[in-house]
Amino acid sequence: MVKYLIKHEELVKEALAKNNCSDWESFRSYHKTQIEFLQHERLVHLLVTLFFGLFFLISVLAAAVSEKLEILLVALLLLILLIPYIAHYYKLENGVQRLYELYNKIDEKSSNNKTA
Repeated sequence: MVKYLIKHEELVKEALAKNNCSDWESFRSYHKTQIEFLQHERLVHLLVTLFFGLFFLISVLAAAVSEKLEILLVALLLLILLIPYIAHYYKLENGVQRLYELYNKIDEKSSNNKTA
């Protein structure tokens, strides 16, 4: 998903830099749709990350209460999975925020074309 986000971001940056879009209004609508897709993806990854974090905490607490070292192995495995989820969510979050900034630039171009 991060590759998809970067590819779309490059497309928008190129269009803004070259100013080669004939219909900024349609391009803005297309970009907004892409943002909505990525917001949904970001929400799903947030929920997955939160659940993995919750399961990790539960397993650590269960290991502390039961004093069984086998449960710590489960906690370790969950932690190993949790770290990439956090990194992926971080990339999605920052990428979507960059797309918001690009949306504002497209909106400016669209507004300028309406007044021209």
